[in-house]
Amino acid sequence: MNINELINTDANISVVVSVADLKEFALNVVAEAMAAKEAEKKEEKYLTPDDVADMVGVSKNTLWRWEKEKYLIPIKVGRKSRYKLSDVKSILEGRG
Repeated sequence: MNINELINTDANISVVVSVADLKEFALNVVAEAMAAKEAEKKEEKYLTPDDVADMVGVSKNTLWRWEKEKYLIPIKVGRKSRYKLSDVKSILEGRG
């Protein structure tokens, strides 16, 4: 039985874990996190400048200035600008 199986059983037991088992568990956790991140990237949504301005509470002129300052850079689709939802969320969470 591996660590993941023990976790899923909800058994009230004491466990002695070998270094190899601990390493395997850590690698599994990292792999799951990376897979979740990749899935999030594949589901990226793109917003119009009007949507972003409303969401963040700024004007479209501010979005233009942010682009020039490389604070929030849009993706150009032809002559139109689109913003990644993940980038906008980063700004809102204070990570921008």
